[in-house]
Amino acid sequence: MKSEAVPEYHDSLPALPALICPNFTAESGDTWNNDQWTLTTKTLDMGHYQSRMSLANGYLGINVAAVGPFFEVDVPVAGDSISGWPLFNSRQTFATIAGFYDTQPTTNGTNYEWLNQYGAESVISGVPHWGGLILEINNQTLNSTVNPDSIRNYASTLDIRKGLLKWSYTWTPADGTDINITYTMFVHKLYVNQAAVQVELSATSDTDVKVIDILDGTSAVRADFVHKDYEPETKTIWTAVRPNGIDNITAYIYSTLKTNGCVGSVTPSPFLDYSSGNASTIAQAIEFKLRAHETAVVEKHIGGASHDAFDDPQDVARFASLSGAKTGFGSLLDSHIKEWNSILPEDSVDNYIVPGDDTPPNNDTWLLQITSVTSPFYILQNTVGPNAVEAAGGNKKLDINSISVGGLGSDSYAGLIFWDAEIWMAPGLDMSHPHHIKQITNYRKEKYPQAQENVKMAYSSSQNPTGKFSNGGAVYPWTSGRWGNCTGTGPCFDYEYHINGDIGKQMYNYYSTSGDRDYFEEDLLPIYNAIAYFYSELMDLNKTTGKYELLNATDPDEYANNVDRVGFTTALIQKHLNESNVLSEWFGLPPNDSWTELAGNIVLPTNNEVGIILEYGTMNGSINVKQADVILIDDILDYPNNYSLSDLDYYAAKQSTTGPGMTYGVFSIVANEVSPSGCSSYTYNLVGVEPYVRAPWYQFSEQLGDNFQDNGGTHPAYPFLTGMGGANRVAIFGYLGLRIFPDRLDIDPSLPPQIPYIKYRTFYWQGYAFSATSNQTHTNLTRLANSRALSKANSTYASTPIPISLGTHGDHINTTIAANETHTLSNRLIGQNATVPGNILQCIPATSSQAYIPGQLPIAAIDGAASTKWQPALGNATAVLTVDLAARGGTTATITELRFDWGARPPQMFAVVFSDTADAASLGLELFLPFDAAASYTALGDAPSASLTNVTAQGNVSISAPYDAGRVAVLERIGANTTNVTLEAPVVTRRWAHLLLWGVAGTTNYTGGGATVAEWVMVE
Repeated sequence: MKSEAVPEYHDSLPALPALICPNFTAESGDTWNNDQWTLTTKTLDMGHYQSRMSLANGYLGINVAAVGPFFEVDVPVAGDSISGWPLFNSRQTFATIAGFYDTQPTTNGTNYEWLNQYGAESVISGVPHWGGLILEINNQTLNSTVNPDSIRNYASTLDIRKGLLKWSYTWTPADGTDINITYTMFVHKLYVNQAAVQVELSATSDTDVKVIDILDGTSAVRADFVHKDYEPETKTIWTAVRPNGIDNITAYIYSTLKTNGCVGSVTPSPFLDYSSGNASTIAQAIEFKLRAHETAVVEKHIGGASHDAFDDPQDVARFASLSGAKTGFGSLLDSHIKEWNSILPEDSVDNYIVPGDDTPPNNDTWLLQITSVTSPFYILQNTVGPNAVEAAGGNKKLDINSISVGGLGSDSYAGLIFWDAEIWMAPGLDMSHPHHIKQITNYRKEKYPQAQENVKMAYSSSQNPTGKFSNGGAVYPWTSGRWGNCTGTGPCFDYEYHINGDIGKQMYNYYSTSGDRDYFEEDLLPIYNAIAYFYSELMDLNKTTGKYELLNATDPDEYANNVDRVGFTTALIQKHLNESNVLSEWFGLPPNDSWTELAGNIVLPTNNEVGIILEYGTMNGSINVKQADVILIDDILDYPNNYSLSDLDYYAAKQSTTGPGMTYGVFSIVANEVSPSGCSSYTYNLVGVEPYVRAPWYQFSEQLGDNFQDNGGTHPAYPFLTGMGGANRVAIFGYLGLRIFPDRLDIDPSLPPQIPYIKYRTFYWQGYAFSATSNQTHTNLTRLANSRALSKANSTYASTPIPISLGTHGDHINTTIAANETHTLSNRLIGQNATVPGNILQCIPATSSQAYIPGQLPIAAIDGAASTKWQPALGNATAVLTVDLAARGGTTATITELRFDWGARPPQMFAVVFSDTADAASLGLELFLPFDAAASYTALGDAPSASLTNVTAQGNVSISAPYDAGRVAVLERIGANTTNVTLEAPVVTRRWAHLLLWGVAGTTNYTGGGATVAEWVMVE
């Protein structure tokens, strides 16, 4: 999103110290309960954004501290507590209301500063943090800065089925009194102006307690104070702020207290300036005696609204707060849970649990199981569903806001809207929740008039010839807030033109899944065609070649700015022009012949010798790619591509280690689509999840590592909904092989060997519901009853079978499916195809007890693809990769040959050992310097026992493809360092095979980690 030079490598620690398993507490103290969909942590980690949780309902959003529902400022880590581009402000908890954008001349960071002269920026403003119920006992305070040593028996639980966050612990102030505390909090999913916080207190002796209800203005960043007041008759406080530079928009936050009988009848005392220098802060306090062995309950009921969605937001916020208190916490929670249960039932997410079993087959698949629930939940928190709109009197202003990178509990990336919403967050939820994700499209519809006006800004760019652009087109900016105008962070010209086609793609997807024909025809098709109109005038004719080209543009890879003939965007433009004509004809409009002619004269930049689509016309071999770019052509465009597999392998090797966390889901989808053998799709899936999720809540970070000193100077966005959306795409678009077309349902299933079974989320095509399950060999596809159809489903198929094509680029109908009908389809068995004939290692379980570079997983060494790699974190110690050969069927094999593709960093020495024990450490397996070839295998340590078989060992590993600085810029196929070993006599395997590595050939500098293993092969 911002272009900057970065190093190619960084080292960081794994994101999760211990894997969370169902009903099992790991060393980290974190537990996942798969039946209840709860995450529980017993580790109190204060002052760090990764440990905080955000709650939202699509209208109100808030981020809260690890110790309770409080405002919190980050504790610096490695001297850093700064959030990222473009704000570079202090990291702290955030609260806001949807659409609450300001206007300001510029931001601390930008893309093209000189463009600020043409239009103001618009970034998200905060509102006072409304979560806090602060406790004071004997002059000791329980808030986000409480001494952690005074807290014990800590546990915090996120209940996803209920949309509920809870904390419980014992707090012992300095006088030694034990106070048992439970905080519970939710943001109402149906009644979007309401939220509630409850604290329950008990003690073993009588104690004087003060409870302070605070609306903390410190989080009202980029907002001006308007007014605040205290209403003693209702125990209510309120405060109002407006976004900087916006005079006609005000947000109101109300809080009303309610207590149980153990508190007694108390009147709050107002604190107009409690503990905050911000003028919008206000608090009220109640004091009472907590009687021994009684439980006192204090509730605060929040009402929030702004002029963006309500004509009288003060009245709306006040009513929401007072009515919430009248209804009470329990009853309000019941209706909140009911709404969440209707939105996220069990069949709305992917399920990796084999029927009749309680657990997935391995810990890695547990990771996918957990995130299959958490990721859609985190994104859907930031949507206002149709029930909520109806409950607000049909207020259509509630679902016209898109989803920012960090959601409503974060001001990451200034709360701006990027392609992240359309291309990463929306597609997976388009399939399962089209009416909830519709607001992404509604937002672009709202900004369409401004997009039409933006075309007039061509004069400020290289596209400034008089008369080049005419009325009829529309161009959206790269970033968008309140206005959707062209800005320094969000240029409309000379930058990422693909944003327009991305928007069109989401409109196309929404129509395909929802079947909402009227909405598409009346509101979306005009936008789709206006984008085509703009694209047709944007392309330049090369009079020498007779082909149309895109000049001075930036593709998704933002490390390569302002280049000519970009690959992905050119393909997207060509596809968009053709689809515009197809869609127009469907809806009775004449096609534009000039668009057809133009699209027919577009050629992508390619290199036939290397066999790839180039990212841009002058690309050379030194490219370092920020994020998924060229391979998106095979993922989302249904584009004929003769170079699909070579694109995948080439750009996997060129991917930056400091890129954002959604990229490898694309690699997984494309690998499952085009790879003829192996299971690299599973590896890529894990690479896109494991290094990016953070304990304890399985929220994604933007980066592999969060230390800006180690990750190229990036302050990662958090929580990174883009990464969660990317991960949420893999099962349905990768393993089921679904592609979105409006005229047919297209699937092409294939499961990697590590996943024996998936029950996919219920998904929709033209508004009709489908379910599907896959095992290793077959997929059952069921069209559910018409009673499950969406309200706007395409009536054509109410009594007509739905056409199905099988295969990614299927251009004909293979079969049809009627309501309540099930088809059993054969899977593509690519995981069972050996990349190297006779290889017994491919795709069976592999582990290593040594730390490895994040994303460089042990399984990558045996997944049948040289484009993925295992890399130990240390080069000056023995690293051991252990493979369970019993997984291949329980019989021994006779090995005659071993092959190693080391990738770019071969080891200094290696050995292969067979054993009857998995634990390499207990076997004493270790390599020592100097390697003594004359001593045969004594380099392995003590004399081998009867439980060990030494297979081969080698020191001074030769480098067959040495690094050559002079060839860095040469565009050529990715080279590899290989070692092939033909055994003098065949060797019979044991249960376990171990590959030992030490050092890195040709260097003693191990700052880049240990050796790499792209592929380890054993041939029988």
